[in-house]
Amino acid sequence: LGILGLLVILCLFMMVMTSKSGLPWEGTFVQPGNLENLIRRTAMFGVLSIGVSFVIISSGIDLSIGSIVCLSGCLLSLFLQVDYRPFDQRPIVAVDKESSSIVLSEGAESLEVGDVIRYYGGRRARTLVAKIVERRSGPIALVDGTPDPAAPIDGAETIEGTVLVLDAAPSNDDSLGFVAETWPIAEVLPGTSDGAARRSQVRPVGDVERLEPRDQLEMVAPDASGLKRQKIVARDGDLLELDDDVTRSVTAEWRAIPLERRQRMSIVGALLSVLGIAVALGIVHGLLVTRLQLQPFVVTLCGLLIYRGLSRWLVNDQPVGFGSEYESSLSLLGIGKLPLFGGFGIPYPFFVLLGIAIAAFVLLELTVWGRYLLALGRNEEAARYSGIDTRTITMAAYVISVVLAAIGGMLFALDTNSVSPSSFGNSFELYAIAAAVLGGCSLRGGEGSILGVVIGTAVMQVLNNMIVLLEISDTLEFAIIGSVILIGVLADESGRRFVAARRSRQSAVPS
Repeated sequence: LGILGLLVILCLFMMVMTSKSGLPWEGTFVQPGNLENLIRRTAMFGVLSIGVSFVIISSGIDLSIGSIVCLSGCLLSLFLQVDYRPFDQRPIVAVDKESSSIVLSEGAESLEVGDVIRYYGGRRARTLVAKIVERRSGPIALVDGTPDPAAPIDGAETIEGTVLVLDAAPSNDDSLGFVAETWPIAEVLPGTSDGAARRSQVRPVGDVERLEPRDQLEMVAPDASGLKRQKIVARDGDLLELDDDVTRSVTAEWRAIPLERRQRMSIVGALLSVLGIAVALGIVHGLLVTRLQLQPFVVTLCGLLIYRGLSRWLVNDQPVGFGSEYESSLSLLGIGKLPLFGGFGIPYPFFVLLGIAIAAFVLLELTVWGRYLLALGRNEEAARYSGIDTRTITMAAYVISVVLAAIGGMLFALDTNSVSPSSFGNSFELYAIAAAVLGGCSLRGGEGSILGVVIGTAVMQVLNNMIVLLEISDTLEFAIIGSVILIGVLADESGRRFVAARRSRQSAVPS
């Protein structure tokens, strides 16, 4: 009730302070956009706070939450990575610039003299658009292990392959790269308009039936001096509608290459993979704490450093994201909302928090496992002598914390649509721990309330919102967080001493 009263007072204060007309309900704080953002951030941080509350109740601590958030965001982005590759991409095994020829070991059956191909992806050779003027298949001599179409085959080691002689020479010899067949373009037409965006339509000459919306069409100039890559948004017979207007730059002399959309993992597979990794990391934390008797502070502090380093290594320390690939599907989980009235809607992360909070409440308050966890936090030795498997209970608490941190990390990644491994999730463990302490979780263990944790998270986010709306210097953000944690700990300690003194006086009264 105390933390709920604080939340109400803060909200009323913000309504008054952000109102310029004197009417609290017209202030910036209660505008639909601000409320939606506040609910969204409360929901995502609430997931993290509920997770760490289980560890705190067990008298432990988890400092790795921010790094887990970053790692899960990076992993989800990697698992859902989408590549666009030519349908008939053929690897090159050798290039001979002297004879203007390339060597293919497979996939050359459909290429004929007169076809125009695009050569790209080599380590040294430049991108090339050229016509096949000669084609021959059979044994090709190996020189120092590399196919050489100009070398005699008598007495030499050979491989079976196809030599394509082109009407233009690559700039360098290379053994890397690919060949893709290009299609002629019959015509380029103005297409439909989608609001302010103009589109165009292209009629390539080829097997258009195998192309689907969300595939792409790459168009290249005859001399490879120009390149346009557009997503296909619709197909009407042999006419492809693109997502942009290319009528001013692309002409019928250009060539088209169909690109197939290839998703590394399915959405369900990616989500389950991230959660599976989170479970494994939680088990590792639990084993180190229970079996090797390491301090939770040390274990999770090492995790904070290790997982941040792994995240940066996995993505080469480069920002990763989802682009526009999942705007109408998975990304809605982070940025979508359920419209209600007046432009206001309930963000979807709120429903994720609601489901997790209900499950956590049932687990903590209505199951034997929850009673065991509270007993463990109050007195581990007494709980163990009572027959409670304290090791399993502790391990489960760390698994829950890491899994919920991973869920929160995926929500944050979908919300921002970008993950910078050096900063994403930094200090999130402070927000989570502060919210749990404000919500009634004692850092000594043995006490905690899921509802209190959710309200504590809301208080933290309202404080953060106050810094933004009242234009307080954001350099004070961590000072405010630290002060909140200190106040929460002082209140917890004062409450414990008061209760202990009261019990002492009651026990001293003769019966």
